[in-house]
Amino acid sequence: MAGGAPVAARNHDGLPGVEKGMTVRATLAGPRAARLARVLLVVAAIPPLAMVAVIAWAWLAPLASPEGGLAVPGTVVLAADGTVLQRDAAAGLRIPVALDRIAPAMVEATVAAEDARFRSHPGIDPLAIARAAVSYRSNPSGASTITQQLARAAYIEPGSPRLVRKLRESALALQLERRRTKNEILALYLNSVYYGRGAFGVEAAARVYFGTSAQNLDIAQAAFLAGLPQLPSAYAPDTNMDAAKARQAYVLRRMRETGRLTSAESEAARREAIVLAPGLTGPLAPHFVQYAHDEITRLRPDLAQRDGLVIETTIDAALQSEVERSIDRQLAKLTDKNARNAAVIVLEPHSGALLAMAGSAGFDDTTIDGQVNVAIQPRQPGSALKPFLYAAAFERGYTPASSLLDVPSTFASASGPYSPMNYDRQFHGVVTLRTALASSFNVPAVRTLDAIGMDAFLEIAHRFGLRSLTDTEVYGPAVVLGGGEVRLLDLTAAYGALANSGSLVAPFAVVRVRDGSGATLYERPAPAPTRVLDETNAWLLADILSDSAARIPGFGEVTPLDLPFRAAAKTGTTTGFRDNWTLGFTADRVVGAWVGNTDGSAMDGVSGVDGAGPIWRDVMAATAERTSPRWLDRPAGLVRVTVCAPTGQLPGENCPSPQAEWFRAGTEPRATERYYLRMADGSLAIAPPLEAVGWARDAGLRVAAPGTGPAGVRIVQPAPGAVLYFAPELANQAVLLRAAAPDGERIELRVDGALVAREAGAAIAAQWPLAAGIHTVEAAVTANGITSRTTSTFEVRTR
Repeated sequence: MAGGAPVAARNHDGLPGVEKGMTVRATLAGPRAARLARVLLVVAAIPPLAMVAVIAWAWLAPLASPEGGLAVPGTVVLAADGTVLQRDAAAGLRIPVALDRIAPAMVEATVAAEDARFRSHPGIDPLAIARAAVSYRSNPSGASTITQQLARAAYIEPGSPRLVRKLRESALALQLERRRTKNEILALYLNSVYYGRGAFGVEAAARVYFGTSAQNLDIAQAAFLAGLPQLPSAYAPDTNMDAAKARQAYVLRRMRETGRLTSAESEAARREAIVLAPGLTGPLAPHFVQYAHDEITRLRPDLAQRDGLVIETTIDAALQSEVERSIDRQLAKLTDKNARNAAVIVLEPHSGALLAMAGSAGFDDTTIDGQVNVAIQPRQPGSALKPFLYAAAFERGYTPASSLLDVPSTFASASGPYSPMNYDRQFHGVVTLRTALASSFNVPAVRTLDAIGMDAFLEIAHRFGLRSLTDTEVYGPAVVLGGGEVRLLDLTAAYGALANSGSLVAPFAVVRVRDGSGATLYERPAPAPTRVLDETNAWLLADILSDSAARIPGFGEVTPLDLPFRAAAKTGTTTGFRDNWTLGFTADRVVGAWVGNTDGSAMDGVSGVDGAGPIWRDVMAATAERTSPRWLDRPAGLVRVTVCAPTGQLPGENCPSPQAEWFRAGTEPRATERYYLRMADGSLAIAPPLEAVGWARDAGLRVAAPGTGPAGVRIVQPAPGAVLYFAPELANQAVLLRAAAPDGERIELRVDGALVAREAGAAIAAQWPLAAGIHTVEAAVTANGITSRTTSTFEVRTR
């Protein structure tokens, strides 16, 4: 060691690449003449021919790259901010870092402590050699420069005779200096020297000792670390903090003596408390770490078994900790409800980056099968699939204002008649699609599935990446209420597609894989979004899912889904309370939470709102502390129209509840509602479809006429959402419109509000000339003074 500092051959604590030795100290005193005489004695002692031979060999002999000879530690997995998630405790870790990404204080502390004349000598320091030679017997002193130490670590096997080793070390140092710049040598040294705690290199040391990056080390931390490589076991702060602090004081003194610090700066750093990060006893985010390894195996199997890798991942370590705390807090409140496990996924919807993954409430908890990553296990999602059902409905002409029925209904299924019920065990009559989705009413969802067909729903579910939904014969109409199984990861990504304006991006965990020298072996390509839904329909769904007013009929005015910023949210609860979910998003973050039991045992009445909801809320709030929450940009092509709820039509003269609603341009209503009627006595009555009359009466509402009205009318042709084509060069092109009802006195057809045909009876057919654009067809049947009507849309395109 140059400059009179205490030195030692490196003690590696049993790890290869650092030899053992004993501390020695050089004298700093002595007149200049005496020092000069000693140098001359040393130079004279070296045979001139030997000197020439060494220099010639250093100049001409080939030299392998030093990177190939440095110790290869174990693989390390890093969070997005560099936090160490996993390392091989036996083999150690190295995290390569560029010199300009190391705090200047760390560079200066290292040079001051190890080799004060590093910038001026040619690889060996003649003054240090002379000092070591003359004081060898009385006060042994090292003379290895930083370059010599690097040469020793990269090229020389331990066990060689000391003199031979020193001569070879000097020659190799000269070779290194000829082939590499000073900055390159310093970078190699700082990336390879051993600091204890298994850390090779300064970035690894900064992470394992202080939980920060080498770039962010302050003077006190830098001096502390710079003192460790001389003898890592003797200065190990975990067992001998006093020795480590004394060594830090020496480094600070050397920095002051060499002009790198003022006295005030040195003293302030010496007084600064050293707070060590806890030692890493096991992987942080273990399910995520395993998922990252599996991703590498899938994408680059040639790297799967390779040692010494640096795996850079997407995870936000601080957010992961918040996720785990949120799970612990919520499950503590559910201990008497037999809800013992939970899982959470946080994604960035635009890139697919996995920001957090908790696969269970406790990786080492065998009572909950904690090592099973529930986030990637298929589970029943309950009502969490409904947004995708209504996405398919939007593609078939439905709008947020479409009128749906929430009345007692029975459907055929493979297991017999199926009669769905709502969570609150009540029916709500005629409701808009907006209210039905936001309040998660089950009956309108099953009726919508019955109307658009199972194939339509499964096609869009698969489009959104939910490909585990395949067994249509088993699911039946209950599929939209959670009859199938999906993975939390996939379902969160599907919600991410809604947040990303209808574009799906595959989730990923690994950003980059480097070797110990820093060379990139794998880098995640830029995301390739897949368009799965028109951006207008995606925005409409997000708008509904963020509508707290539309949520009130199903959940009440205050729920765990409320946040101080706008966010979409949807819950899901399975039959028997075996799984409950909450998923939702802003424009930049999507969170999915699950609560249940790995073995599928039932919870005691825990719903998605009460179980997963609070976890979702807390995690969403935690994401907002890191990234300012932003809502989705409204796409062009939307219009806001006042309609009469719950009819979805333009308000009539008696409408008591007009409200503004968003529509895709061209799908806004043109017909005026006749649902609300003013009776002769001035009271207000309703004219509901026949299926809703019983509900209306049970609810205490006045029905417009005694007896029954007409049964629901149905548009037979064209099918809802149909796309028709016409050739402009051909004349007299038309479409056949047909509608029918089980009974009625009069039936009529309108297109875009204009009357096309009116007939007596309950069936009608009429020709309508084709015109390009999106059109609304309305059918209305009247009996006993009560009118039942329905609408659908179709599109005409030019070939």
